[in-house]
Amino acid sequence: MKRGMSRREFIKMSAGATAALGMSTMLPWRFGAREAMAFSNSIPLQKFIQHLRDFGPQIPVAAPDTTTYANVDYYQVTAGWFRDQLHPSLPNPTRLYGYGPAGTTAGGLAGGVHLGNAIVATKGRPVRIKFSSALPGTHILPFDSTIPTAPGILGGSQDRAAIHLHGGLVPWASDGGPFNWVDPRGAVGASNVSWLPNATGLLTNDYYYPNNQSARLMWYHDHAIGTTRTSAYAGLASAYILVDPTDPIEIALTSAMSSLGDPHFDADFLVFQDKIFWNPALDPNYALYVTGVQPGDLWYPYLYERNRWKINGPKFAPPIPSAIPEFFGDTMLVNGSVYPEQTLDAEVYRFRLLNACNARFLNLKFVIDTGIGEPVGTYLAPTPAPVDVWIIGTEGGFLPAPVQLFQSGLPMAGFIPTPTLPGPLLMGPAERVDILVDFSKCFGQKVLLFNDAQAPFPVGAPVNDYYPGAPKNPIVTSLGFGPNTRTLMRFAVTGINVGPSLSSILGTITPAFSNSPVNPVLPTVPTVNGGNTLAATPGSTINHKGVNYFYQPTTQELTLNEIYDVYGRLMQLVGTNVPLVKGTFGRSYMDAPTETVQYGTIQVWNIYNLTGDTHPMHFHLFNAMILKRQPFQVNSFNGIPSFTGPGRGPERGEEGWKETVKMNPGECTTIAILVEDPNPVGRQYAVTSGVNTYNATLPPSPRLATFGVTGDEYVFHCHILEHEEHDMMRPLVGI
Repeated sequence: MKRGMSRREFIKMSAGATAALGMSTMLPWRFGAREAMAFSNSIPLQKFIQHLRDFGPQIPVAAPDTTTYANVDYYQVTAGWFRDQLHPSLPNPTRLYGYGPAGTTAGGLAGGVHLGNAIVATKGRPVRIKFSSALPGTHILPFDSTIPTAPGILGGSQDRAAIHLHGGLVPWASDGGPFNWVDPRGAVGASNVSWLPNATGLLTNDYYYPNNQSARLMWYHDHAIGTTRTSAYAGLASAYILVDPTDPIEIALTSAMSSLGDPHFDADFLVFQDKIFWNPALDPNYALYVTGVQPGDLWYPYLYERNRWKINGPKFAPPIPSAIPEFFGDTMLVNGSVYPEQTLDAEVYRFRLLNACNARFLNLKFVIDTGIGEPVGTYLAPTPAPVDVWIIGTEGGFLPAPVQLFQSGLPMAGFIPTPTLPGPLLMGPAERVDILVDFSKCFGQKVLLFNDAQAPFPVGAPVNDYYPGAPKNPIVTSLGFGPNTRTLMRFAVTGINVGPSLSSILGTITPAFSNSPVNPVLPTVPTVNGGNTLAATPGSTINHKGVNYFYQPTTQELTLNEIYDVYGRLMQLVGTNVPLVKGTFGRSYMDAPTETVQYGTIQVWNIYNLTGDTHPMHFHLFNAMILKRQPFQVNSFNGIPSFTGPGRGPERGEEGWKETVKMNPGECTTIAILVEDPNPVGRQYAVTSGVNTYNATLPPSPRLATFGVTGDEYVFHCHILEHEEHDMMRPLVGI
């Protein structure tokens, strides 16, 4: 693909602001000189008139087959479509994609519920999934046929689907990567191999998850190349909860919070999404590009609007439908419900949160509600609720110790986060947090879960920020109604405190964190220039959980880049610190792999962000520790950085393992990666069904072989989904 011109000229113009990360003086560089007008918007939907859907009672949890394969939970899962009433005022149930039990036909997923088919797995007990696609031949959202789906091939079929276990340590053939797709006609992607015997010995492309990680909240979603951003937005996603009844921290939590029920799986998983629902009065032409659309169905951008996003000159004409730089909705969903309310007692709750938005960051706060769904105070300075909040885990499992984020009586609101002053609970897309929230001082009150992160982050644009009185946003929002992206949900604290106190819970669980051998971090020491480094010497051996890992002495140098594509559209790329062509360090996903990791090793990666976005970089295969973030001079970067200030270590709540890391503009993010072997029994697998046992060998990737590479195929990418597919994703080779 022909390379476009680099966009680093803008960074040069604002280099001082970028280096200092003074976001208040940075321009909204992604937008044109004229302020963009809203392109389409949902009808006003009243907030907090429906109850939060719980996983289990309202959102179906998949039931495993425990007999077909010995000591394995077996599921047959289909991707299909259905309709679900997400708000009572929407004119029709919304058409969605989703996962469900096998047997679905192209006529629709029977009993489909948004985010349904959640899976609860147990550490040490494998999960096996037989997957099929029953998606319609024409996508339910606009389909851009110019996105490459194979070398030399654009577009491709619109009903392809895959399952990626986000955060899973799994064999490469079960990673559900971009080329691991299937379609309803039996076609498969270039990385889809049949290798795992079924109950009769026939080789299949079933997914196999060993579940050898510590307890954590994961999720599974579509990752088929060319449709990830739209199919995940359409609903191909659900929760995957890995529990470990033997984990000392889980045991302590169960003991400390026993009055709240089973803390492994309760009602307090919160999945956040932003959507736009089609209003034909605002955009009647949408029906020209989406077959069978009805009012209240999902709306997704299909025009690359010149007054909304930069374009590389007037001669360029993007296709219709077209990919876009980022999608930001105007209406917030939690667990698939629009602006829900949850009734609580005045006690401590454990919440596990997932930001499942395509591109929107969330800077979460707890603020007092006026009684009509609006914050006490103002939207720019809401009054904080009297809650204490502690974080105990992230997407990489439990932290080394509980960390306090908010303290009752101290300010938690009234500022806009920047990379150097992040919010205490700032979540990029795909990040998860595990928190304890003490509502004991909130009896009789209503508490809003509030978000004030800019979109795009960190610069922001007014047209993506919806609330009553929002300046420079042409959409007028009425009190108590959407569009509103600042109020996510409401807690009605009506019950008396019958549970243990926060101090009692912390007193019980903190020793378990200190003594837990389940999820330890690597030892670090501070550096003289700020931030941390590993305590070991490069080239030495580090023992981690009883396994020796070789600490590789060579540091991997990578870059995050932005250019224009051949249609003049903005395009994001990952690259090395060596230019592939003049003007950019970036490489496309179709280019030959440049990153290889060896199982049983520890590496250090430096990743330089040359763009104006904070990118939530997600790594398949391995978890990472954040060592430091350090500002550097962007406009003079030639592969060797010139640092402009001291580094800093991980933010509060980032002290443990992560697989999605926020990487800020003008900063080098340094991470230490732990490359564990996802094949706990080597490459030989035994499948037992009844009296029969069949053996299989995991093959190397046939797609990597086209580059002359023998190894296991994974990827790493930005989890802003519009960035990921255009084209901020690179192959990752495991050997």
